[in-house]
Amino acid sequence: MLVLACLPTTGCSWLFVNKPPEPPRPASPPLECTTSVASPVIDTVAAGLLAGLGVVTIVAANPQVSGTPCTAYCGLFSGITTGIAVGGGLLVAAAVPLAFSAGHGYATTSDCRHLKETQLACLSGVETSCAALRGSTSPQGKAAGEPCVEGVECREGTTCIQGRCRE
Repeated sequence: MLVLACLPTTGCSWLFVNKPPEPPRPASPPLECTTSVASPVIDTVAAGLLAGLGVVTIVAANPQVSGTPCTAYCGLFSGITTGIAVGGGLLVAAAVPLAFSAGHGYATTSDCRHLKETQLACLSGVETSCAALRGSTSPQGKAAGEPCVEGVECREGTTCIQGRCRE
């Protein structure tokens, strides 16, 4: 039963977003990772709803804040209103892991999309993209003075100008 109570606060992104593989990564077949932001969006909406409901509950439970006149009933129901306020605090606290899950999901899906673009560039013949997939840190690409078509072909610090890599 405790597992079912904790399940909504675990976050869809931690459960359903697949990270890209660690380097070295192959140029083909396409990487198996999640590019869809559906899970992080669900986490974001759920975190916002829980946090908003929690704040409203806390404010409504406090008669001085909500504008309800405090008469003799304040002492009589103080335990109940304190319990309601604590419940609101728990709702806000439940939103925190969902917010972290959403952040994880957005970052992971962004990394996956970037790596898939890098994979396509490698298949198109861009050696610097292939080096990035391999996880290579050595300088890759064409040196200054070598012929080029695009700037991504040239080594870092050089640019393709008039068909040649130049510093």
